[in-house]
Amino acid sequence: MRVIIGGIPGVGKTTVLDEIVKEGFRVENYGDAMLKEAISMDYAKNRDELRKLPVERQKEIQMLAAEKLARFKDVIIDTHFSINTHGGYLPGLPVAVLNVLQPDLFVSVEADPLEVFERRKNDPRRNRDRDSLERIRAHLEANRSYGITYSAMTGSPLLVVMNENGKVKEASVKIIQAIKPHDGGVK
Repeated sequence: MRVIIGGIPGVGKTTVLDEIVKEGFRVENYGDAMLKEAISMDYAKNRDELRKLPVERQKEIQMLAAEKLARFKDVIIDTHFSINTHGGYLPGLPVAVLNVLQPDLFVSVEADPLEVFERRKNDPRRNRDRDSLERIRAHLEANRSYGITYSAMTGSPLLVVMNENGKVKEASVKIIQAIKPHDGGVK
Protein backbone atom coordinates (compact mmCIF):
# COMPACT_ATOMS: atom_id res chain seq x y z
CA MET A 1 0.00 0.00 0.00
CA ARG A 2 1.25 3.48 -0.90
CA VAL A 3 0.13 6.16 1.57
CA ILE A 4 0.70 9.91 1.23
CA ILE A 5 0.62 11.94 4.43
CA GLY A 6 0.44 15.72 4.38
CA GLY A 7 0.10 18.49 6.92
CA ILE A 8 1.04 22.13 7.29
CA PRO A 9 4.12 23.12 9.30
CA GLY A 10 3.41 22.82 13.02
CA VAL A 11 0.64 20.18 13.00
CA GLY A 12 3.10 17.59 14.31
CA LYS A 13 3.22 15.43 11.19
CA THR A 14 6.87 14.50 11.71
CA THR A 15 6.23 13.60 15.36
CA VAL A 16 3.30 11.38 14.35
CA LEU A 17 5.39 9.76 11.62
CA ASP A 18 8.19 9.09 14.12
CA GLU A 19 5.67 7.01 16.12
CA ILE A 20 4.63 5.14 12.98
CA VAL A 21 8.27 4.37 12.13
CA LYS A 22 8.67 2.82 15.60
CA GLU A 23 5.99 0.32 14.54
CA GLY A 24 8.14 -0.82 11.62
CA PHE A 25 6.62 1.18 8.76
CA ARG A 26 8.77 2.62 5.97
CA VAL A 27 8.49 6.41 5.66
CA GLU A 28 10.12 8.37 2.84
CA ASN A 29 10.20 12.16 2.68
CA TYR A 30 9.30 13.56 -0.75
CA GLY A 31 11.33 16.74 -0.23
CA ASP A 32 14.40 14.69 0.72
CA ALA A 33 13.95 12.57 -2.42
CA MET A 34 13.75 15.74 -4.52
CA LEU A 35 16.87 17.20 -2.91
CA LYS A 36 18.78 13.96 -3.48
CA GLU A 37 17.91 14.11 -7.19
CA ALA A 38 18.87 17.79 -7.42
CA ILE A 39 22.23 17.14 -5.77
CA SER A 40 22.95 14.16 -8.05
CA MET A 41 22.29 16.36 -11.09
CA ASP A 42 24.34 19.24 -9.63
CA TYR A 43 21.28 21.52 -9.74
CA ALA A 44 21.28 22.40 -6.03
CA LYS A 45 23.17 21.73 -2.80
CA ASN A 46 20.34 22.39 -0.33
CA ARG A 47 16.58 22.99 -0.07
CA ASP A 48 16.93 26.76 -0.36
CA GLU A 49 18.74 26.39 -3.69
CA LEU A 50 16.18 23.78 -4.76
CA ARG A 51 13.29 26.21 -4.17
CA LYS A 52 15.03 28.87 -6.28
CA LEU A 53 15.54 26.69 -9.36
CA PRO A 54 13.62 27.52 -12.54
CA VAL A 55 10.14 25.96 -12.50
CA GLU A 56 10.97 23.54 -15.34
CA ARG A 57 13.93 22.15 -13.40
CA GLN A 58 11.80 21.82 -10.28
CA LYS A 59 9.18 19.88 -12.24
CA GLU A 60 11.90 17.63 -13.66
CA ILE A 61 13.20 16.92 -10.17
CA GLN A 62 9.66 16.35 -8.84
CA MET A 63 9.07 13.68 -11.47
CA LEU A 64 12.41 11.96 -10.89
CA ALA A 65 11.76 11.83 -7.15
CA ALA A 66 8.22 10.52 -7.73
CA GLU A 67 9.55 7.78 -10.03
CA LYS A 68 12.05 6.68 -7.36
CA LEU A 69 9.37 6.67 -4.63
CA ALA A 70 6.93 4.77 -6.88
CA ARG A 71 9.34 1.84 -6.87
CA PHE A 72 8.37 1.14 -3.27
CA LYS A 73 5.27 -1.03 -3.09
CA ASP A 74 4.71 -0.43 0.61
CA VAL A 75 5.66 3.08 1.71
CA ILE A 76 4.36 6.12 3.52
CA ILE A 77 5.33 9.31 1.71
CA ASP A 78 5.74 12.39 3.91
CA THR A 79 4.97 15.59 2.02
CA HIS A 80 2.86 18.76 1.93
CA PHE A 81 -0.51 18.81 0.17
CA SER A 82 -0.21 22.57 -0.26
CA ILE A 83 2.64 25.03 -0.03
CA ASN A 84 1.85 28.53 1.24
CA THR A 85 3.70 31.07 -0.92
CA HIS A 86 3.49 34.85 -1.20
CA GLY A 87 1.59 34.32 -4.44
CA GLY A 88 -0.94 31.86 -3.01
CA TYR A 89 -1.11 28.13 -2.38
CA LEU A 90 0.73 25.73 -4.66
CA PRO A 91 -0.16 22.05 -4.97
CA GLY A 92 2.39 19.79 -3.33
CA LEU A 93 1.29 16.94 -5.59
CA PRO A 94 0.74 18.02 -9.19
CA VAL A 95 -1.34 15.71 -11.43
CA ALA A 96 1.74 14.20 -13.13
CA VAL A 97 3.21 13.28 -9.73
CA LEU A 98 -0.07 11.69 -8.57
CA ASN A 99 -0.17 9.66 -11.80
CA VAL A 100 3.30 8.29 -11.09
CA LEU A 101 2.80 7.63 -7.36
CA GLN A 102 -0.69 6.07 -7.66
CA PRO A 103 -1.49 6.36 -3.94
CA ASP A 104 -3.93 4.07 -2.13
CA LEU A 105 -4.66 6.44 0.75
CA PHE A 106 -4.18 10.10 1.66
CA VAL A 107 -3.89 11.21 5.29
CA SER A 108 -4.22 14.84 6.33
CA VAL A 109 -2.64 15.43 9.75
CA GLU A 110 -4.28 18.46 11.35
CA ALA A 111 -4.34 20.32 14.65
CA ASP A 112 -6.20 23.18 16.24
CA PRO A 113 -4.92 26.49 14.78
CA LEU A 114 -3.98 27.81 18.24
CA GLU A 115 -1.96 24.65 18.94
CA VAL A 116 -0.16 25.08 15.59
CA PHE A 117 0.56 28.72 16.44
CA GLU A 118 2.02 27.76 19.84
CA ARG A 119 4.04 24.84 18.44
CA ARG A 120 5.63 27.08 15.82
CA LYS A 121 6.40 29.76 18.40
CA ASN A 122 7.96 27.29 20.85
CA ASP A 123 10.02 25.17 18.43
CA PRO A 124 13.61 26.47 18.53
CA ARG A 125 14.84 23.70 16.22
CA ARG A 126 12.89 24.92 13.20
CA ASN A 127 12.70 28.20 11.31
CA ARG A 128 8.90 28.41 11.26
CA ASP A 129 6.71 31.03 9.65
CA ARG A 130 5.22 33.47 12.18
CA ASP A 131 1.74 33.38 10.67
CA SER A 132 -1.31 34.79 12.39
CA LEU A 133 -4.02 32.45 13.66
CA GLU A 134 -6.16 33.43 10.68
CA ARG A 135 -3.39 32.56 8.18
CA ILE A 136 -2.82 29.24 9.94
CA ARG A 137 -6.56 28.51 9.84
CA ALA A 138 -6.67 29.38 6.13
CA HIS A 139 -3.68 27.13 5.36
CA LEU A 140 -5.27 24.24 7.28
CA GLU A 141 -8.43 24.68 5.19
CA ALA A 142 -6.43 24.88 1.95
CA ASN A 143 -4.45 21.79 2.89
CA ARG A 144 -7.62 19.78 3.53
CA SER A 145 -9.12 21.08 0.26
CA TYR A 146 -6.06 19.90 -1.66
CA GLY A 147 -6.30 16.51 0.08
CA ILE A 148 -9.97 16.22 -0.92
CA THR A 149 -9.06 17.16 -4.49
CA TYR A 150 -6.26 14.57 -4.65
CA SER A 151 -8.67 11.97 -3.29
CA ALA A 152 -11.27 12.81 -5.93
CA MET A 153 -8.67 12.80 -8.72
CA THR A 154 -7.26 9.39 -7.80
CA GLY A 155 -10.28 7.63 -6.30
CA SER A 156 -8.26 6.98 -3.13
CA PRO A 157 -9.75 7.77 0.28
CA LEU A 158 -8.73 10.74 2.44
CA LEU A 159 -8.40 10.23 6.19
CA VAL A 160 -8.30 13.34 8.40
CA VAL A 161 -6.43 12.79 11.68
CA MET A 162 -6.34 15.37 14.46
CA ASN A 163 -3.01 15.54 16.32
CA GLU A 164 -3.99 17.11 19.62
CA ASN A 165 -1.38 18.13 22.20
CA GLY A 166 -0.28 15.10 24.19
CA LYS A 167 -2.11 12.65 21.90
CA VAL A 168 0.52 11.74 19.30
CA LYS A 169 0.15 8.02 19.99
CA GLU A 170 -3.60 8.19 19.41
CA ALA A 171 -3.08 9.99 16.08
CA SER A 172 -0.51 7.42 14.94
CA VAL A 173 -2.79 4.52 15.92
CA LYS A 174 -5.63 5.95 13.78
CA ILE A 175 -3.32 6.07 10.79
CA ILE A 176 -1.95 2.58 11.38
CA GLN A 177 -5.49 1.19 11.69
CA ALA A 178 -6.41 2.76 8.34
CA ILE A 179 -3.30 1.33 6.68
CA LYS A 180 -3.67 -2.20 7.99
CA PRO A 181 -7.26 -2.71 9.11
CA HIS A 182 -6.94 -6.49 8.87
CA ASP A 183 -3.25 -6.96 9.58
CA GLY A 184 -2.13 -6.26 5.98
CA GLY A 185 -0.63 -3.11 4.56
CA VAL A 186 2.58 -1.10 4.70
CA LYS A 187 5.40 -2.52 6.81
